[in-house]
Amino acid sequence: MEVSPRKQKQITRQFLQRLRNWIVHADAGEAFRLRLQAALEKTFGADGTYGVFVRSDTNVEDLPGFTGAGLNLTVANVVGFKNVLKAINRVWASPFTERAYQWRQAYMENPEHVYASVLLLKSIPVEKSGVMVTADVHSGQKGWLTIAVNEGIGGGVSGQTAEELSVNMQSGSVRLMAHATEPFKRILLTSGGLAKIPASGTEAVLSEADVVILINFAKSVPVRFPRLLNSDDRPVPADIEFGFYRNKLILFQIRPFLESAQARHSLFLNGLDQVLSEKHGITVNLDSIPGE
Repeated sequence: MEVSPRKQKQITRQFLQRLRNWIVHADAGEAFRLRLQAALEKTFGADGTYGVFVRSDTNVEDLPGFTGAGLNLTVANVVGFKNVLKAINRVWASPFTERAYQWRQAYMENPEHVYASVLLLKSIPVEKSGVMVTADVHSGQKGWLTIAVNEGIGGGVSGQTAEELSVNMQSGSVRLMAHATEPFKRILLTSGGLAKIPASGTEAVLSEADVVILINFAKSVPVRFPRLLNSDDRPVPADIEFGFYRNKLILFQIRPFLESAQARHSLFLNGLDQVLSEKHGITVNLDSIPGE
């Protein structure tokens, strides 16, 4: 019997809900907990003295034309072993949200075949952070860096109004594309989580010395990370999450910068939805009939 699209959507929604609930409440077992607790203490120190960002990685990210960046849950600065265990289950379940499933549906014949791993990254109280692409994202021209950065944690990757720079890797010249006008910055809390405090309001987030450090790091990327390739095994620009702590560059994540016209269009539309929701507290159901 043929199933209508609406019925199929309902079946998919219910299946994903059951799967997420199962994962969130799954018990990994005492043996796993003991191994993890020992590994955390060996790597990071005594329980309660550190925080971790609980993030995910899957087998269906960094595909040709599709990165999956931002689709899955990240739990910031989790403190305490019991809280880490809960966050692991939540992050493990996040690839099976309806939003993540529908995005993968456009690029995979069998988007249900996604297998997640969970990463624990030590929280670093960086003074500034952001994202950098080792190319001009507008023209695709090599030899340039495109940088979005802000004060505090998650600068440039959390919907903030960031300082945007275009940097020539050869000459070191910097083009200021946008000022950082975000009035607040995020900081780590010793008890876990993040808090917002007023930003300093300095004219420039990155110093000249910071830019030099980023240029030198970007030049080393092809040698240090040779697997940043597309489906034809050709090198592609790097998409880098970074921070600065006490004038030292901290690398959080590096992945291939892969894009497509379809992805850019979708991101643009999603950005419009996000602004509408944040400013007015409403969303638009594109499946509804106008006037209902």
